[in-house]
Amino acid sequence: MRLFSRIFGASEPSAPSNRNPGDDYWFGPVSPDGQVIVNASTVSTIPEVYDCLQVISQTLASLPLITYRKEKNGGKTRQDEHPIADLLHHRPNPETTAFEFRHQMTWDLLLHRNAFAEIREGRRGVIDQLVRIDPETVWIVKLDGDNGAGAYVYEIRDGARRRRLDREEVFHLRAPPVTSDNILGRSLIADGNRTFARALALQDYATRFFENDATPGGVVEIPGKFATVEQAHEYKRKWQAEFSGKNRHKVGMLDGGSKFVKLDVQNDKAQFIETYREVALQCLRFWRMPPHKVGILDKATFSNIEQQSLEFVTDTLMPWLVAWEQGIRRDLIVRDDVFFAEHNVAGLLRGDIKARYEAYRIGREWGWLSADDVRERENMNPLGAGVGDVYLQPLNMAPAGSEPAQRAAYAATIERELALFATHRKLIEARSDALR
Repeated sequence: MRLFSRIFGASEPSAPSNRNPGDDYWFGPVSPDGQVIVNASTVSTIPEVYDCLQVISQTLASLPLITYRKEKNGGKTRQDEHPIADLLHHRPNPETTAFEFRHQMTWDLLLHRNAFAEIREGRRGVIDQLVRIDPETVWIVKLDGDNGAGAYVYEIRDGARRRRLDREEVFHLRAPPVTSDNILGRSLIADGNRTFARALALQDYATRFFENDATPGGVVEIPGKFATVEQAHEYKRKWQAEFSGKNRHKVGMLDGGSKFVKLDVQNDKAQFIETYREVALQCLRFWRMPPHKVGILDKATFSNIEQQSLEFVTDTLMPWLVAWEQGIRRDLIVRDDVFFAEHNVAGLLRGDIKARYEAYRIGREWGWLSADDVRERENMNPLGAGVGDVYLQPLNMAPAGSEPAQRAAYAATIERELALFATHRKLIEARSDALR
């Protein structure tokens, strides 16, 4: 029993026969100081926090992550044959799919501001597998001696086991703000401790309130006074043992002129709902999450939901996409001056079908979109060279800055071509009549 009190910092539980269902011990948090426990496990049980983690992680993990080669003209070409492309887009290791890996790594990054994966060699070369490492088991160990200033390794502590990985063996994603040594992202749990504690406390209060059938407590008025403090505590203990816990709603009897007075606690007057909503919004601010994404629709309308969805991509999702892309370039791509990885967010930015098709029409008519450009954005196969890659040029326009005479000559050329086309058409019609 001493071990129990050393671990939990609480008094030892009584024997089963002496346990009182009303004892505070059975309803209090398991923490040395009796306060709300705030850690990664408890914080992720807050519904709004869980939704933030899920929405961002699932969205990012479902986006196409494509490997490109830089071209000299400033363009880019897909490199699906690159080993990194197969690693990130299909399967990072034999046991994990790309969606599972990227989802869990993003979850770690959002919650801990750090995500780690071990880089393993194999048939695809130096970087053949990526195996996720629990952030709570990773420690930074600074190296002394001849290793150079700022040298460090990652130490993985799994129970009594210890193993070290060099910097080249770890894929490390981190989110600012960082710690003073510029190695790790600073703990989000520590930065948001008070906000998360309030959310957990409100959640705990609501649970206790409804577990008690939403019935508030009361006081027992006793004429006169108890002879000793011990008698008062004993009376209270017996009352709680008789009418709390599983004995709620049993018929009670009072003697000696005692009277039970119910305390009327009204959650609406205590502004419980308003307080809970405000704390929920404070939680969303840590990830800049639009409220409608987690089901808070108080100020959302059909006219602004689409705009808020675009803001979700540009304001909420974009920083995490950049963190992934630059982390990949730093840790996983050897020739980062030639190759790079990039997410395709076009699917998230598309409007309704009428708006898209109107935009495509303008792009086609003004000559900066081809048929294959449009089909690629709609996830359709290309038509092929000479058909889908043709760019149209409006006939009623001349090169910018040309002189009036040049524009007139250009218009005259168009007129001559149209007249020639009309002459040919008449000849064809005449031959057709002759054959009849």
